[in-house]
Formats: sequence, C-alpha cells, structure tokens
Amino acid sequence: MEMVFKTKTVSEELGVNPTTIQRWVKHFNLACQKNDHGHYLFSEQDIEDLREIKKQLDAGLLMGDIQIAAAKTKEAEPKAQPAIAFDERFDQLMAQIEKLEKKLEEKADDVLSYQVLQHATEMDDMMKRLVKIEEKIEDIEVKLLKMPDGAQEEAGGYKKQRRNWLVGLFTL
Repeated sequence: MEMVFKTKTVSEELGVNPTTIQRWVKHFNLACQKNDHGHYLFSEQDIEDLREIKKQLDAGLLMGDIQIAAAKTKEAEPKAQPAIAFDERFDQLMAQIEKLEKKLEEKADDVLSYQVLQHATEMDDMMKRLVKIEEKIEDIEVKLLKMPDGAQEEAGGYKKQRRNWLVGLFTL
C-alpha cells in the first residue's frame, strides 16, 4: 500500500502555504486522490511533481512556462466522460423541470377549482337571502291587504315609498 499525505503535511515539507499546494494541483491538473471529504491525498510521485514545480518557480519561471514530467495528469483522462455526465445531468434536470411543470399545472387547477366552489357557495348564499327578501315582501303585502281601508291609506304612503326603494334596488 502506497503512503499518502495530506495537504498540510506536503505544504510543511515543501515550505509553502497549503492553499499554494491546492492552487498548483488545480493549475497543473495533477491527478491527486481525494478522500471522502474532498481533501487531497498526495502520493510520493505527486510530492515529487510538486517539488519540481517549486524548483522551477524558485528558478524564476512563470507558472505558464513550467513543464512537469509527470506521466499522470488530469489531461490524460478521456474527455468523453464529462460529456456523458453532462448529458445525463441535463436529462435529469429536464425530467425535474417537467415534473415541476406538471405539479404547477395541477396546483393551478386545484386553485381554480377552489375558487369556482367558493363563488358557487357565495351565489347560493345570495340566492337564499334573495328568497328571504321576497318572502318578507310577500308577508308585508299580505298584511297590507288584510288591513282595514283607513289603515291602508295611512300605510299607503309608506307602502309607496318602500316599493319604490325596492324597485330601484332590483333595477340596477
């Protein structure tokens, strides 16, 4: 079993900051292992590559001019795999979007159904009130008809005003 070292150990050995080690790994596409938490694990070969990078930087070369002789970099990996992963992820996202659109349509239908039921209930209540008003008007008319003639004339003025108000109410 090959020995592996954490970033901090390697940075102390090379005399650089741990973030510098991470930057070098990313810039030079070094194929380092990672643990379950996503932290880099460096083999002896990885450490030698990092030493070579540090040596060339100390010699005054820019990071873009540095050549590493490592046989294993991430560039050597096939490029088709990310495209396949992208297609799979795209298909998953499209499926999720379709699912969400369907849920949204169902929710809109539910809201509309609720609103229609609410309006129907309100209309039923209004019809019940209208029926009660009609019954009261009929009761008043019956009472007026049963009144003696003199009492009808006294109530006649009231009756005429009341009727005009009710007629005006329903002719809007």
